[in-house]
Amino acid sequence: MDNKRKKWYRPALFLLPVLLFIGCVNWYVDSYALLRVTYDGIAAQMAAGKNAEGLEESDYNDRNLLLARLKGQEEPFQTMILGSSRVYTFDHTMFGTDSFYNAGLSEATIYDLLAVTGILVQQDKLPETMVIGVDPFLFNVSHDDEKWEELQSYVLYMGLIIDGKWSEEALAPEKNTGRDYAKALSLDYFRYNVTLLPEKKRFAVSYTDDWVTDGYLKHADGSVSYQRELREVKAKDVEEMTRQAMEEHVVYRMTDYAEIDEDHFWRFSALIDYLQGAGVEVILYLPPYSPMMYNYIESEEAFQITLEVEEKIKNLAVEKGIALYGSYDPAGCGLAMTDLYDLYHVKAEKTQDTYYPVISARE
Repeated sequence: MDNKRKKWYRPALFLLPVLLFIGCVNWYVDSYALLRVTYDGIAAQMAAGKNAEGLEESDYNDRNLLLARLKGQEEPFQTMILGSSRVYTFDHTMFGTDSFYNAGLSEATIYDLLAVTGILVQQDKLPETMVIGVDPFLFNVSHDDEKWEELQSYVLYMGLIIDGKWSEEALAPEKNTGRDYAKALSLDYFRYNVTLLPEKKRFAVSYTDDWVTDGYLKHADGSVSYQRELREVKAKDVEEMTRQAMEEHVVYRMTDYAEIDEDHFWRFSALIDYLQGAGVEVILYLPPYSPMMYNYIESEEAFQITLEVEEKIKNLAVEKGIALYGSYDPAGCGLAMTDLYDLYHVKAEKTQDTYYPVISARE
């Protein structure tokens, strides 16, 4: 072997095991589901009727999974529900159809509602009926988190549509939710993945036909079954959590909330107009607070805006001629502290009771 070839041969022998190690770690841990596991793969299993376990432990990105699921769906769902995690326990049995999907997203904002609708419009898969969970914090700009930016291109797309500025010549949004082989040898991906090895943490999903397991379960219809420790929580523990929140003067995402943001509310109203114009039946749903928390909200001046939002949503429902279900006030469904997993999430067995008509749709 000549000297020139030796010059390249020795570094190559050194680099090969290093690159192999980087690739193996990235493939094994795969913290963002880009290689060994993909959101397209998970979505395909769900479309086949399987329930996915291990997502919560893997710190999954629910927006990427939702995008993959909607892109992979061949036909539009008959009924869908949008909203925050407070609608997670709505499932297909409540609506009497298997053609149902729960598109709830953690910490959902007005931008998430735009994004999900944008995906459906771009895919030509708007449902016949769209139920929208309206949390009072939906119009609080002080607590708009950044999770929605994962679907930013769809937010911009839908924003242009409701603003009347979209043209056919513009590029449709695209995002890869399948494999990204470029990440196999990515040093940045490796640096993060390798930090998870000591914790024995990796992206790992299994599939089951069971509707309830010991862990957090994402159902084929998008709804969620919470882990056993939440399902079996004692009422006294929920009460203690509530008392602590009251002592700290905290209601989730309702602090620094002086007024209903006009732009957010306009976009919400315009979104409803668009859906109605596209022939979608829109139903609004107000998820209830627990009795303890609602009493606190009523008694504290800083959180009176919750009542303002409910009144404004009622007026909007009347104005648009659409049905409104539920209330932030738990009295309407007889909610008790024993009916909650934690401060804000109603147990699955009580969810149906919270979905009662308050305002009927105008024919």
